[in-house]
Amino acid sequence: ELKDVKSKYAFATFLAGGKDAGIDDPFFIGVRLLTYQLLHANDTSSRDKSIPLIILVTKNVSEEKRVRLQKDGAIVVEAEWVDPKWVVTENVGWKDVMTKLRLWELTQFERICQIDGDTVLSRPLDGVFLDPAVQTQTTLQKPEETKDDEGAMPTTYSFASFPEMKKEHDYPPTEENHDFPNKNYLNAGFFVFKPDLEILNYYFSLLETPDRFSPGLPEQNLFNYAHRPQGNMPWTTVNNTWNLHMALSTDVEGGVASVHSKWWHPLDKKMLPWLAERRWRMEGYFE
Repeated sequence: ELKDVKSKYAFATFLAGGKDAGIDDPFFIGVRLLTYQLLHANDTSSRDKSIPLIILVTKNVSEEKRVRLQKDGAIVVEAEWVDPKWVVTENVGWKDVMTKLRLWELTQFERICQIDGDTVLSRPLDGVFLDPAVQTQTTLQKPEETKDDEGAMPTTYSFASFPEMKKEHDYPPTEENHDFPNKNYLNAGFFVFKPDLEILNYYFSLLETPDRFSPGLPEQNLFNYAHRPQGNMPWTTVNNTWNLHMALSTDVEGGVASVHSKWWHPLDKKMLPWLAERRWRMEGYFE
């Protein structure tokens, strides 16, 4: 239960329901794998055992799945659906992603690290809460970046992520090697933020303003607009050894802490044995 949690930090992920998403759904298995790795596995669980994993679920996630995740050790929170308003994407699988914004309501925590459910760890992640990038930032007051048709911004905030990288990249990726197509464009598969109702209301105001950002990748583009580098709440960059999303086997060999990589369908097929081994360790642990 959330009320019993003493930690000021939390990990969180998101699980949406679907018409044919049974317990064999690879995304559900991925969330179970993430739960196992963050909370139980000797080589990847947090050194600080008080840090919980919160799984935000939509109303249509089955009771069977919720009970399973709770037995696995996660805290399951049903989120009120967020109406995406004008932000309509052709990908029906993303119609619920704005519901992730409900994480900003969890103000009992000083920082939450949001990790997409198709993420696999190779070492503990709780050190990310000490990364300099997650410190509180002061909101700027640039008049040209303050829009009358948007909600008020908080006086302070925290939003840290890392840039999208190219499929072919070195480890760790660098600007010098031209590993980022656009170093100013963040990836929303892994980010650390400070929960805050004021910034949540600011985000909601962007959903009331048609065409403020491109709806193709809904929540990712909302964050990229709200935290644009030239704006009043620029995002900060965590060390990209914490997570990579266009992951290659060379990243794992190099020591990246986690990869945003579907365990059943990685970009780099050389990673399949490594991913499968972790999946079966999880199955064995929970048997």
